[in-house]
Parts: sequence; structure tokens; C-alpha cells
Amino acid sequence: ASASSGEAPSPNFGATSSWLDCSSKGGLKHRALEWLVDGPGGPVSREEAPLLLFLHASSLCGGAFAPVVQRIPGICAVACDQRGHGDTSAPTEEGSYHWDHFGEDFLRIVEAVTEKYGRAPTACVTHSFAGDCAVMALSKRSVPVGQMILLDPVLADPAGVTAGARLAKGTKRLGEKEAGGFDSAAAVGEALEKVLGGALARPMDGEAKAAFAAFGSFEDAGRWRLKCRRENEAMVYANRVATADYLADKSVPAKVQILFGQKRRGKPEDQAELYARDWDQAERVVGRCLDGSKVHLVPGVGHFLIL
Repeated sequence: ASASSGEAPSPNFGATSSWLDCSSKGGLKHRALEWLVDGPGGPVSREEAPLLLFLHASSLCGGAFAPVVQRIPGICAVACDQRGHGDTSAPTEEGSYHWDHFGEDFLRIVEAVTEKYGRAPTACVTHSFAGDCAVMALSKRSVPVGQMILLDPVLADPAGVTAGARLAKGTKRLGEKEAGGFDSAAAVGEALEKVLGGALARPMDGEAKAAFAAFGSFEDAGRWRLKCRRENEAMVYANRVATADYLADKSVPAKVQILFGQKRRGKPEDQAELYARDWDQAERVVGRCLDGSKVHLVPGVGHFLIL
């Protein structure tokens, strides 16, 4: 079970909190947040509004999308906490954070959302490794997903896979430093911005800090602690997969749009090389997807573009 009490966070940023229980299909019990965002003409109905499913990056949570979804008029948005994140179950068995498990979770979540709402998502919006996991899972088993919108997936090449071990080690050390918790919810948001540091193309949005603190942390005897344990996050890095290589002899039965952040993760002097490398990986991925799939450059943002 997650470390939190399971109570809905406050403030809730306009979200309704519920559960998607996938345990009967070999999965987990996922926290799901729902927003009905007014359209230009006023309120929209849950039954008729475009249904968008959101899945977050490692160390974040579904609630991190709150400032984003509230800026998209006329939608019904559902954001789920992934395994080991937010209020979703956190398995402790060996291998629980391999990327194929996240991919299988994605397929079960889509099916659960389809069953709950009586229709498949209009689009599935993923951030970072969630997109890599989703397209790899779809190459093994097709489910109706509407259109896939991948916000800056990892797109690791073989060298990037190897670098996952280094990232995992650093993440574990960070967890040791954070063992005492944080002074306040505001300090949680400030700490996130500091950790992301050079990976940000611009300062974090104030609402994004507040949303992460509200949904991604909990109070414990006057201290605030992260719901996602750094040990679990480290395993996500350690289990990296080279997505384009994985898909080289497979096909993804979905139309996939990759939103490619202009600022790449790395040193300023290496940006041109990193951009070319990652763009090539992205093109290889969409080349295994349905016609109409494409890579789109998003100027002025980096990997953590939702923040």
C-alpha cells in the first residue's frame, strides 16, 4: 500500500477522486482524478465531453496535471496515479517496476476507463516514460486508445539505457537526504524545482508546485513526505528500455503524436548533439505507428513541460 492515508488531498484543484480497481485482471488499484472543464459556452456533460486520459512521469503523480487540464476547455479529463506513485498501490516484489509492468497497467487502465465511462478515450496523454511504456504495450496487445499524445517520452538509445543505473544511484542518494521530510507543503514544491534544476527550460509554474505538493505528498507528524518513494523511482530508471530498438520489428496500432521539447536533458554545450540523437529516436518510434503519426517540436520547453 502507499504510504499515505488514502484520503483525497486538499486543496483538490477541482478534481473528483475515485479508484480504478484493476486487481481482478492482475493489476493494481489506481487512484483516479477527474475534471469536468467548462467549455466556451459553459458547463459540459460527462457523457458528451471529449474524454482524455493522462498518465504521469516517474516521481510525479496524476495530480501534477491539474494546472494543465484546467486550461483545456470543454473536456472530461482523467489522470491516474501509476504504480508506486501518489495513492496507487506500491508493490514490493522483485521486478515490480520493470517498464513492461507499467505498460500492462496502461492497457488495464484504458480498459477500466472505457468500462467506467462507456466509451474509449478520445486521446491518451502521457508524459516521459509513461509514453514509452504505453506504445511498447500497444505493440503487444491492441486496445482502443483514440489518439496517443506523448509529451517528451524518454526515447533512450542503448547508451541512455546504460545511464539508467547512474540515475538510479543518484535517486537513492536523494531519498536518503529527504528521509527527514520537508517543513511544509510549499517546501515540497520548492524542493521539486531544485531537484529538476537544469532539466527545466524555465522556472516552474506556481500552480504546478502547489498541485504536486497537494497530490504528491502527505503530512506525517508535522512533516511532509513524498508519496512516491525514491527507491521505487530509482527502479524506474534502472529498468530503462530503448524504445525505438524495442519497436524495430513491431508495429503500434495507434496514431501517435510525439511532442518533443526543444531543450534536451544534458549540458548546454551538448544540446545540438542531444537534439539530433533524440529526434532520430522519436522519428524511429512514429515510423512504427499508424499513418499520420508525427514528431512535433515544442519550442522553449524541456522534458518537464507540464510543470
